[in-house]
Amino acid sequence: MTELERRYRWLLRAYPRAYQQYRADEMLETLLATADDERRRPSLREAAALVVGGLRARTGVDRLGSRSALGYSALRLSALSLLVYGMTLWAGSPISFLVTMLSEGPYKPDTWWYMHIAIPALLTIALFAAAWGSYRLAFAATILTVAAQLWSANPSLWSVYSLQSAIVPKFWPALLASLALLGLLRAPRTPVTRPWAWPVLGALAVVALTPSPINGWSDAPLMSLYAFAALAVITAPIDARMPIVASVLLLAPALAQATFELYFKQAGWELETSITTILILTAVMVITLAAGTIAGRRQARM
Repeated sequence: MTELERRYRWLLRAYPRAYQQYRADEMLETLLATADDERRRPSLREAAALVVGGLRARTGVDRLGSRSALGYSALRLSALSLLVYGMTLWAGSPISFLVTMLSEGPYKPDTWWYMHIAIPALLTIALFAAAWGSYRLAFAATILTVAAQLWSANPSLWSVYSLQSAIVPKFWPALLASLALLGLLRAPRTPVTRPWAWPVLGALAVVALTPSPINGWSDAPLMSLYAFAALAVITAPIDARMPIVASVLLLAPALAQATFELYFKQAGWELETSITTILILTAVMVITLAAGTIAGRRQARM
């Protein structure tokens, strides 16, 4: 085995094991046939192309086949990510509920019960259902979540003027997820791979991001979204769905900020808040969405 062949074989390990079994020898023959006789190592461009191609094959984006399939897959990932994000924002409520129960005794069931028990439970049901491809059940659970949020924040459900429940970021993930799931109700049925990964990811995200005694009651969801958006832009050539998911996730704090401004403006209050937050959110959303759109067009042509 020559030095060049050994290096090519090492780079081909970026591809999934099943892919290597069926295509590695064919790809290796092609690479060696087109290489110069005196070359001892792959060029930087070849190495990058093999690594990116292997990672793309591992994400499964190369098997989607069309732009519509890529769109449905991005929609599914957006719905699942929104549900995970919603769980991180709401999971602190059961923790507070248990702490209060242990320290001050039980509370009389009222709208506070919806806030601390029912909403996280509904989000969990929606996440499990969406992960296993039961989009109708997931959609119903997210709609019930939105209704529970409205009821817990404002019992006067017919008050159109009130924006009280929409001025906080944790109101929006369930609503945005329901819109994404609505688009999936008529999507072609495709086999769901590794559905257990999303509940595991949700549990890890709750532990890492939810304010609790475990992480010192820190509040880091928004900064985590910024970090995810930056990572999504970098990895856009590998998976175009990630920037789209990141831009959708950023809609939650962006809509909350816009609703906050509108709510207090309607109340006649003068706000001296900086516009920096809105500008940063808008800029990051535009960058991530543009990266996802450009990468998606390229990957759909492959």
